[in-house]
Amino acid sequence: MIKKSGKVSTEINSAPMSDINFLLLIFFLVTTMFAVEEGLPMALPGQQSKSVKLSKDNVLVLQAYANGSIVARGSGPVAIEDLKVFIENKLIQNDKLVVVIETHPDAEYGIMIDILDELRLASAERISLRTMKSGS
Repeated sequence: MIKKSGKVSTEINSAPMSDINFLLLIFFLVTTMFAVEEGLPMALPGQQSKSVKLSKDNVLVLQAYANGSIVARGSGPVAIEDLKVFIENKLIQNDKLVVVIETHPDAEYGIMIDILDELRLASAERISLRTMKSGS
């Protein structure tokens, strides 16, 4: 005869718990949608691109400084709120205008992005980016 034990086990078997955790982890990884950020669409020069000489009349240089100020070379300081109208007026005067954004190395990245946003709103298509020399 088989004797029955009078004791009932009060422990929870934790061996299947790791399997359940692993399956839940896989489920959430597969079903999670990751946010995809879109960058600024830009046409960058290729390897065969040539250097083009431009007259100074066709170039507008916007300088962004570390203190947050924006200066249009030859025209003086421009507030970010007035930049769209300023660029639109310049584009009306000269449809071949190339806007060069010179950013100081210590300037915040957001200043350049704000300028690019305003240029896009003003429908400026010819844009060049460069960093100021450290002595400027």
